[in-house]
Amino acid sequence: MAAPFVFAFVSSALYLLYKWLLPKPLQGIPYNAEAAKSLWGDERTLARYLSAGGEFSTWLGEQCSKMGSPVCQVFVQPFKLPWILVADFHEAQDILMRRPEFDKPQFLIDALQGLGDFHARYKMGDAFRYRRQLRQDLMAPKFLNNYIGPFLHSKALDLVKLLEIKTNLANGRPFSVREDFTRTVLDVMLYHTFGEDYSESAIEPQLELLRKMTPSSIPDGHIDEPVPFAEAPRSFFLELLHETAEVLERTTVSPTPRLSFWWWSKQTWYKKMVTERTRVLMEQLRKAADNLQAGKVRSALDHMMMREQVAAEKHGREPQLFSQGMADEIFSDPMTGHHTTSSALTWVTKYLTGYPHTQAKLRDELYSTINEAVQERRPPTFEELRRARLPYLEAVIEEARRLTPFVIVRETAQDTEILGCKVPKGVQCLMVSAGPGITLPSVPVDDKTRSLTSKTAKPWGKWDESRDLRLFEPERWLKPRDDGGVEFDATSGPQLGFGMGTRQCWGRRLAQLVVRTVIALVVWEFEMMEIPDELGGYAGIDGISREPVKAFARLRKIAPSEI
Repeated sequence: MAAPFVFAFVSSALYLLYKWLLPKPLQGIPYNAEAAKSLWGDERTLARYLSAGGEFSTWLGEQCSKMGSPVCQVFVQPFKLPWILVADFHEAQDILMRRPEFDKPQFLIDALQGLGDFHARYKMGDAFRYRRQLRQDLMAPKFLNNYIGPFLHSKALDLVKLLEIKTNLANGRPFSVREDFTRTVLDVMLYHTFGEDYSESAIEPQLELLRKMTPSSIPDGHIDEPVPFAEAPRSFFLELLHETAEVLERTTVSPTPRLSFWWWSKQTWYKKMVTERTRVLMEQLRKAADNLQAGKVRSALDHMMMREQVAAEKHGREPQLFSQGMADEIFSDPMTGHHTTSSALTWVTKYLTGYPHTQAKLRDELYSTINEAVQERRPPTFEELRRARLPYLEAVIEEARRLTPFVIVRETAQDTEILGCKVPKGVQCLMVSAGPGITLPSVPVDDKTRSLTSKTAKPWGKWDESRDLRLFEPERWLKPRDDGGVEFDATSGPQLGFGMGTRQCWGRRLAQLVVRTVIALVVWEFEMMEIPDELGGYAGIDGISREPVKAFARLRKIAPSEI
């Protein structure tokens, strides 16, 4: 009798444990009923989707479309609260801009440990606001146009030289442009951060290497076979900027980011990177302090030290010019900025390659608007580009951003509601940026369920859903003017490329300036020719930004400029 009883008891206990471990749907929010019957929830479905070539951001959007709801829940992390998906732009905008009960998620704070003590790792509060105040000069038009602009333009021309050399050597064959954009943006971000106090370049060694190459050094290959150009070595500090980004990518997508970073931090190569990072940053802090004392405030670090000194005087304390916090804050700029902005440049290049009529239309706008440069057979200056009204260029960049978003996540800091659905504290809420209303047809929303702040806010435009939202169509962003021309309207329709509200991408204006300047000069000088399907496509990888899987171009020099 004892054995059957024990068996029955153990079986019952295991069954009760199984039931207890099953996903716990939040009441009133649509979900996949089959997923709720499995310990793994939606995780296996997502894994199959990704292994078949799908992407995380599009999978999220498809869940809301399948359920026909602007709010739904998915069970991706076993034994944890479900994720809430918000697939209504107006409500997502309200959450990001006006709802203080939504804050930085803890898992992202943990995932960004590799960047140390900088503003994006803080929840809303005095510490976050203070670190943002240190940066308040750095996105001002005066700083961007007078300090960054001329240097950016010179580096974009270096990129044009580099691409021309590769184009001549490739002789009609395609080649990768990923590292070319990365090197260009890295130089710009280092100048933004340290100014002339940091002299190492990422793009100049590559130019020097390619100038020494001859057509005979290029291996034979089919006209559609990409040329494998060698890459010049970068200094240890420049290399660690790239490697730190790679570690962040891995910790961000890890189910246990804190444990993941702990493991990486114990590796010998990572410790060496931290040592070199500390050495370079301390050296730059000393140089910036000398600049401040001499009254020569130019770079981002110079300005931040100036702001810290003013704040210290105001509060009657010693300025913390050499603190770890100052070092970490400034390190985040070249590390994150070069990674995200170079990806944006690659995406625009890919779309212009895939849509030759759009590329031709953009080139016509550039040539007709800055005709003096055409007549003088030279590329436009930075001032000409800055002052030029180029609505189609703005539309091209914004449309590429709409189609290549990454997911924005907020965590509920208290019990709240989203479109009438009760959501408890501690839930991860994902703003669906590649789904209904943005890249897929909208799902119906009962406006009566919106929050008060959402109801009173002025709504953005909505896309014409009779046109395929998955296609690259910059014309969506253009509005007719009374004089027969068109103007760019950033509120034409929804997109979440830079985020919104206080926590939106801090470097948005700098990134826009870089992409606008570089793309204008590349399109001015080159035609992006057709490439084979196996080198194209728009597949991406989600991480700290959305990076294209493939980054190839086949270029033809067209502008008779002397650079």
